[in-house]
Amino acid sequence: MTDEEAIATVRAELSRRFISGHGLEIGGGTRPFPVPTGAKVSYGDIRDPVSLKSYFKTDAVQSGEPIDAQTLAGIADASLDFVISAHVIEHLRDPIGAIVNAIRVLEHGGIHLLVVPDMRRTFDRDRPETSVAHVLADFSDGGIGTCRDGYEEHLRYVHPILTGQRYSEAEIQRQATEAARLWPKYGAHFHAWTQAGFEALLHAASDLVPFRLIDTASVVNENLFVLRKISAIEFRTRRTWRRITAGLHSISSDNLPSQRCTG
Repeated sequence: MTDEEAIATVRAELSRRFISGHGLEIGGGTRPFPVPTGAKVSYGDIRDPVSLKSYFKTDAVQSGEPIDAQTLAGIADASLDFVISAHVIEHLRDPIGAIVNAIRVLEHGGIHLLVVPDMRRTFDRDRPETSVAHVLADFSDGGIGTCRDGYEEHLRYVHPILTGQRYSEAEIQRQATEAARLWPKYGAHFHAWTQAGFEALLHAASDLVPFRLIDTASVVNENLFVLRKISAIEFRTRRTWRRITAGLHSISSDNLPSQRCTG
């Protein structure tokens, strides 16, 4: 089985199990996610059809309607059964904000299926992994504060792998500053994760938005995560329980006997 066949097999199985009704795929490009017979999918991308064909160097692309993957502006709350986002979230300045909006447009019980490249198996392999603290900061300011850092990491760690060319430190700083000033003209992977790193992001995000991680899969160079929208009651209950648990853990730690060296 080739890598492409392995990816197609895993994607088809997750689709069979979790995708139904009417939904949206963001950034389907040249490899749209498979959907079962009977499911209805619309496509959207930030690029127009001409730009997409130029970017992928082929006419065989799924373009659909212009859409902002960060905000899903123009899509009504609780209007879709599923949202698929494959190899998109790493390009966005505010990953948690993107998940918040994907969950927003889902009906109760709806599915958000995320496909995220595994940095260890892509050109992101040499860069630092995006931390939970980083994405929480992005959520607080829309990613403005770390935008330049993303370009800098691309220039320092990714550009040499893609091109064999290494810039001087001064040139890295100059180009990063200019790219950030002109955002979103220049695209890049602003973030990079392992499977464990993205699961940590999802755990943090689940305190902010009502979803539950119900399945994961890994194949070749991508990790797949299936989120289900939960009710407001279940969401509030989970947050309360986590706070109680954290408080009990803190009390338990404070009451541990001190260790003294007597030797």
